Amino acid sequence: MVSPGVMEITGISAGKYNVRTNVEGSGAQISGLDLNKEGQELDLSSAEALSNVKISINISGEMPHRGFVALRSGRRVMAAWQQVDEKGQAELQQVPAGLYDVLAWNFGKPYSIDRMAVDGAQVQGHKIKIAGGSSPSISLTLVEGSVQVQGVVKRAGQGVAGAMVVLVPKDPELHRDRFRRDQSDLDGTFSLQGVVRGLYTVLAIDDGWDLDWSQPGVIAAYLKRGHSVELANPSGRTVEIEAPIEVQAK
Repeated sequence: MVSPGVMEITGISAGKYNVRTNVEGSGAQISGLDLNKEGQELDLSSAEALSNVKISINISGEMPHRGFVALRSGRRVMAAWQQVDEKGQAELQQVPAGLYDVLAWNFGKPYSIDRMAVDGAQVQGHKIKIAGGSSPSISLTLVEGSVQVQGVVKRAGQGVAGAMVVLVPKDPELHRDRFRRDQSDLDGTFSLQGVVRGLYTVLAIDDGWDLDWSQPGVIAAYLKRGHSVELANPSGRTVEIEAPIEVQAK
């Protein structure tokens, strides 16, 4: 602090930065500032207030294991994450305004988000739009993925080894946590674990491991040649796909 209300920071590399302030527990942030001049002065009067987000977890009436919840931006950057307490609750602090995916993981079993109730923020599928300086609360109901999906990948009637097998949910933009992947074995067989009930497309891509497969725009090109499967209300059982999954070129 070089004078009242003025702070000097040295040793900064040139680049684009987000600048965050915290005064008496109240935070604010201004994003995307280009810092490229010696002695550059920043006016933070337009900084937008940060938010605190409360998240609670429900798992079919069970007391949840102490897993994690998070908010992820469209650039796949974790804006905030926190482990839930013994009551299944967490508070994500100092969250910038923006549109986020809501994530939950590591609850002891393969769970996916089944329902989401939100108070104090706009909802777009499994995304929430958080306004600056708000205090939204989110209630997540998780459903266990207990189904195993098995099948075989073939080309011209022969099993194909090493293909990337992807289970794509209906409305993939809304259900990114329901994607499942496996690599086909030497005989072309595969096994997808922890699948949640719903409608899916199974597809196989030859040498497709460098594809950003969870992006709907990327995977859409392969869906037409995939195999549709409906998992109505299976629980703790194996579903065999009788028709071979034809491998597709990347």
